[in-house]
Amino acid sequence: MPLLIEHASEILTMKNGIGVVKDASILVQDGVIKNIGRIKMSSRRIKTIDAHGCVVCPGFVDSHTHLVYGGSREDEFALRVTGVKYEKIAKKGGGIASTIKKTRETTEQKLYELGMERIMNVIKHGTTTIECKTGYGLSTTEELKILRAINRLKKDAPVDVIATYLVHAIPQHMKRRDYIDLVVEETVPEVARQRLATFCDIFCDKLAFTKKESEKVLLKARACNLRLKIHADQFANTGGARLAAKLGCLSADHLEYTTKSAINAMKRAGVIPTLLPGVTFFLQMKKKPNIKAYRDTRSPVAIASDYNPGSCMIYSMPKIVSFACILYGMHCEEALIGATKNGAKALGLFESIGSIEIGKQADLVVLSIDNYKKIPYYFGEDIVKYTIRKGRVIYGENC
Repeated sequence: MPLLIEHASEILTMKNGIGVVKDASILVQDGVIKNIGRIKMSSRRIKTIDAHGCVVCPGFVDSHTHLVYGGSREDEFALRVTGVKYEKIAKKGGGIASTIKKTRETTEQKLYELGMERIMNVIKHGTTTIECKTGYGLSTTEELKILRAINRLKKDAPVDVIATYLVHAIPQHMKRRDYIDLVVEETVPEVARQRLATFCDIFCDKLAFTKKESEKVLLKARACNLRLKIHADQFANTGGARLAAKLGCLSADHLEYTTKSAINAMKRAGVIPTLLPGVTFFLQMKKKPNIKAYRDTRSPVAIASDYNPGSCMIYSMPKIVSFACILYGMHCEEALIGATKNGAKALGLFESIGSIEIGKQADLVVLSIDNYKKIPYYFGEDIVKYTIRKGRVIYGENC
């Protein structure tokens, strides 16, 4: 049945900036946007949503999460708020190593159930496409287990799920070189052979892998026809952003310590810089990305949640938009484009999602506010009235 979203106060098309269209409607048929503007329908066989006093924007695209994991790390949070640094916790066996232990102890079925529970919460905050990384297994068997759970979510969840194999950390009691060899010779080829992931990602930073190690893994992934992403320059400028430019990664994420010259290199190479302000907030980080450099280079900056059990337990993209404005000084328009249009670009999906255009997939969010500047302003309220994917209401009244 066709869907008509009527008389929205503002529609954010994400064309030519955020592309505000006032007092307009959207017609959806067969999961695709058919018309935008002043629309009159004579047929009674149509579902309608009254959007008076509401903003309609593209469904939020969360292009960086660690959604599937076991356990929790509230004890570490309690330590951090007393002043203990994340790096110190990690060196004492906490951090990623803690979640690895708990995830390995969790069955594939339970990981699937936990992931589905989290996705159903994400939907309430307007996300219609979400990337899910592995990285809490650190063996071929365990990484494949997590990927199978993600692929079941991809099949069953009411949102679009994108699977990424993440080379996240070095296992305890294993030599660096031996683990890199395992990843390159066994895990990456097996992930590709079973077609369980779209992307391969690696954590290139002082707490994880060197630039040289990261390049070796990513070159193997590319040879196995996996697309490339990279965690880059979060805790130090280790050259991750420059490596992303060299290898043509689709996105480079974090980028707190990335230099202006590396930002220029990414822009020339077509890398989508993805910023994660929820982590800055959650870890109380003083270092922030160079927003001015991104503006000067006109880089298409994406923002994402980085939802994970250690450094950001926030999956609400409207709140991530608020953090981008408050912590990074991004303009409202920049943050909203980053959470929709550029998030889609960071996943290579902008041809079908990320903007409201005729012919595109009807992934939409109806927000109970009358102008878009209230999205980051209403930080303390849940403002999503309806979440719509492929023209079907998946959250809201009568869904």
